[in-house]
Amino acid sequence: MREKEFINKVHRHLSKSIYRWKINDAYHGGVPDTFYSGRNGHCFIEYKYKEKLPKKDSSQIILNLSPQQRIWLTLQHSNNVICYAVLASEDKVFVTQEFNMPGLTLKDFNEQSIPFKEYIQLLENITIGETND
Repeated sequence: MREKEFINKVHRHLSKSIYRWKINDAYHGGVPDTFYSGRNGHCFIEYKYKEKLPKKDSSQIILNLSPQQRIWLTLQHSNNVICYAVLASEDKVFVTQEFNMPGLTLKDFNEQSIPFKEYIQLLENITIGETND
């Protein structure tokens, strides 16, 4: 699965009442991949997807946020706009607002990631105030 396919999977699992926008802006560097909104709120998400993770717990997984993405996300976060960087692999999702972190170890990724279903619930809580349980 590639990043685009992961984003499509997220969009398929979200409640139909959530507005989803896959942003493709060639004119403003650093703009995140997606915008979600609903009756309760909105958020921006920058997605990174890794098809293969390293085997050793101590191996580093690089987040690969560009300098422009780090600046954009940090600025909006300081303006009280909800935004996250998301690193996903298969059905594990690591969500952070530490936009300047270079990466994390495989051990940290495994310990701090949430299941895909829980990630969908997080987006629904932010945007519509409900989960799909």
